[in-house]
Order: sequence, then C-alpha cells, then structure tokens
Amino acid sequence: MNRRILYVSSSRRAWAEEQDSAAHFAAAPYSIDAIGYNLEKRGWTVGWVGWRGGKNLWRLARRIDEFKPDVIYTYGAMLSLHPLFCRRFLCRHKDFKVVHGWDDHYGRIWGDLAGWPGRVFMDWMEKRIVRNSDAVVTLSYELQKIGRRWGVKCHYIPNGADPIENLEVADGPKLEGRFKIVYTGDKARWKRTEDICKAMRRVPKDVKLYLTGRMEDYLEPYASENCIFLGWLSKPEQFAVMSQADAFVCTSDQDCNAKLQEYLRWKKPILGFDGEANNFFRNGENALLAPGGDYAPLILRLADDPALCRRLAEAAAHDIPVYSWAEIAEQFERFFESL
Repeated sequence: MNRRILYVSSSRRAWAEEQDSAAHFAAAPYSIDAIGYNLEKRGWTVGWVGWRGGKNLWRLARRIDEFKPDVIYTYGAMLSLHPLFCRRFLCRHKDFKVVHGWDDHYGRIWGDLAGWPGRVFMDWMEKRIVRNSDAVVTLSYELQKIGRRWGVKCHYIPNGADPIENLEVADGPKLEGRFKIVYTGDKARWKRTEDICKAMRRVPKDVKLYLTGRMEDYLEPYASENCIFLGWLSKPEQFAVMSQADAFVCTSDQDCNAKLQEYLRWKKPILGFDGEANNFFRNGENALLAPGGDYAPLILRLADDPALCRRLAEAAAHDIPVYSWAEIAEQFERFFESL
C-alpha cells in the first residue's frame, strides 16, 4: 500500500517545494526534513509545500488534489489552518488527516517578535490550530499539558539525533580553554542566550563559551576572549566543535529543542534554564538548571569538579533515551497508521 504524506510548513526556503526528500535531509538533517526522508525510505511518498505554495488557498487545494495525501502534516503556525479550510471548502480530495506538529509555544515567540499584539493574536491562533487539527504531535511535555487544558490529547514523540558514530565530522575550529562550553543553533532573544553570555563575564578567562550559528546583533557586546562566536558552520563542522566540548548549554525556557538530543549523544554534562526543562531533566541529578538564568555558579561547579561532570553525564545517558531519526520516523509511521 502506497502511503502518502504532504508536509505543509511555513518555510521560506525558495527551493523547499521543488527538491526531493534527500535534498531536504542534506540541507537540514533534523526535524521534519529528517522524518520525511526516513519515511520515504520506509516506503512513503513524501511531498513538500512551503510558504510560497501554501499561502494561496486555491493553489494549496490544487496541490492537495494532485498529490492525494493520506496525511497532511502541518508545521509552524502561519499555514496550519489552511489545509483544514481547503479540505472543507475547496478540495475534491478530502480523505486525509491533518496532523499538526506542535514544537513551539507560538504565542511566546510572537510576543517576543511583535509585543503583546503578536502574543494575543498568536495565542488565539495556536489554540485554533491545536483544537481543530485531526491530531497533534508534540515533542514537549509542557505543550502536552497545555493541550490537555484545551481538551486535546497530544501524542508525544521526541526529537531525534543520530549516533555520533554515524556522523560526518569535518575539520572545524580548534577550541581552547581549561573548560569549554558549547552552545549551538538559534540565538533569538526568546532563547535567552544572553543569560549565558552575561555569565561568562563572571568566570575565569580560561573557562570559555563557544557559540555556533548566525550572530544576533544584540549579543555583539558580549564577544570577548571567553565568549566566542564562531558564526554559521556546516553540520560536520558543528559536530567537530561539539566533539571538543566539556559541557553543553541550552538556554531557552523549554523542555524541547533539537539540540538537547544532539547534546545527549556526546555524553557530556548539560546546563539549562530552570523552568520548563524540569519536565525533561532532574535538576542536580542528570543536568544543572540555572535559576533565573544565573549560570555562573553552575559553570564554576562543573569546571572545578570533573567527578560531578561524569555523574551528570552518566545519569542523563541512563535516564533519557535518544532515538535515531530512522527510529523517530518509525514512531511517526505507527502513529499515522493508528489514525
């Protein structure tokens, strides 16, 4: 039986709709791109719609009628109500389920981007998406709780990360310092990355923080000899940086983030924000979480206590399973088939 899934996301990548799943995975070997790629390897036919093809309802309906999906998986806030509208009013092909992939608290993000009007509007839209989709998959225990308050049972599937033995590791920057902390990925304000940058002003200069990913203007004043911005790196170069870390940090007030599973693969201690991350970690036992984002005391503890670093890393490896992207795709397949 040929199963068909159409991903409808808010991606603005110009090539997102023309490229096949292998190209998606090569450009972004994580999240829906990795899941779609691995579903295709399991026999699914996979299609992609981004912002260009999804913002116009008539064009989206035509794409749905041509592709005839069994599942439409919506990702991101802006287009996630469109397939529901198309199915009800515009499509000839109506025999599909709309499943929403709920990764982030949209109201919180839009509040950061556009102030209280953005938060109020996106809080309203977020609730409409979650309550009206046929099913919701989330990788956040916190979002699962919110869904229950709205009367929706959200199915939990975590992020994945492939084993480090399978990763392509290229020559990358050589890290220096007595104790090296690594942060990877997005540094938008709502990620609270500023907290860890401030902390580096209060620790010895031989304790160093290395950050990969696109630079944000608001963080430039923190650049120093022990707060080092490496800029955008390819995934193989990023893995080279991660392989040299003594510890990792995830600063956002979340219990889900693709970097968490990637960090866990390297079996090093992890620092996080003392908030929603308590849904994922046991503070003081398999990670250290900073109250109010005050990381400096925790950094000093780790830098001066190798035994603590080992205990935290070993406990996290024991407590928190990490699945490959192929295994995550299999979990999605089982869930889709249950619908």
